[in-house]
Amino acid sequence: MLKRALAVISFALMLLTLPANAQTIAAAGDVLLDRGVAAQVQRHGYGYPFAHIRSTLRSADIAFANLECPITSRGIKVNKRFCFKADPRMTACLADGGLDVLSCANNHSMDCGRTGLVQTMAALKVKGVHWCGAGDTLADALTPTVVRVHGLRIAFVGFCDFIPEGVFLRDDRPTLAMASDENVRAAVTAARKQADIVVASFHWGVEFTDGVTDRQRHLAHVAAQSGADLVFGHHPHVTQGIEIVHTGKRTCLIDYSLGNFVFDTHLGYNKDPESTIILKVVVNRHGLRRASFLPVTIRQCAPSIAHGEEAVGMEARISRLSEQLGTKILGNTIELN
Repeated sequence: MLKRALAVISFALMLLTLPANAQTIAAAGDVLLDRGVAAQVQRHGYGYPFAHIRSTLRSADIAFANLECPITSRGIKVNKRFCFKADPRMTACLADGGLDVLSCANNHSMDCGRTGLVQTMAALKVKGVHWCGAGDTLADALTPTVVRVHGLRIAFVGFCDFIPEGVFLRDDRPTLAMASDENVRAAVTAARKQADIVVASFHWGVEFTDGVTDRQRHLAHVAAQSGADLVFGHHPHVTQGIEIVHTGKRTCLIDYSLGNFVFDTHLGYNKDPESTIILKVVVNRHGLRRASFLPVTIRQCAPSIAHGEEAVGMEARISRLSEQLGTKILGNTIELN
């Protein structure tokens, strides 16, 4: 308990010693509001999934994650092995949990077709939660979502590297932003013109492996070269390494997979408890200023700050994986040079 408290205090002290005109972004992994998570909410209430972590998310100026399900009452599930459908009332979890921006560009956002995607976006809008990577048309899905925080403009774009099953995509209908070189360059370039900080989110990689694929690195570097300051990855359900890319004008931090966050690890799809992280970055108009991460443990679908051997083990894992990508990590602090 003492080490858990010290980790939270350390994060709070970081916020108190920010560079001038700087803001903080906290990024987390997959958020599922169906299946085992929904069962836990039914037992314990809408505050349950984020009960141990909401203060950490709320202490950041912007908290970001990947929404791994449609939120809909009308959409009909498509025929696929893993198909999700969250009740619209579950958006209360997101609002209570402190999440500000979500990526909807993933292989589950259209599990209930276009109807489900439309209702998802409507449900998020009602709760004041922003999203990226999905829209009423392809052009809309590729349009950056710009959030203003104390005068700083932060743009989010999202891309999915998997064609949704059971849905025929159309550019003139509700859809996702697919991950192609052309789409990434266009969306990130447009975001760069509109914002001080650009965040690109990708749904990519191979599930349950900590190895980064050539495809992931290629897309990440396309985003970095196009002007992204941050690249957040999801889909593998486990954490992967962090890479720092210097493009000449800016420094880009790439976290290839943030793993799970609010997820039903106890059902046997993953081990329980499960380790993951919250990535923490400090930014201002000039780009990245600081970066670190908080080790997190998921138990019975709910994340909480890790402590003791769990925290030390997670720090060692991220350090090892990141070193393979040329990035040095001391404890939980990421070197940006």
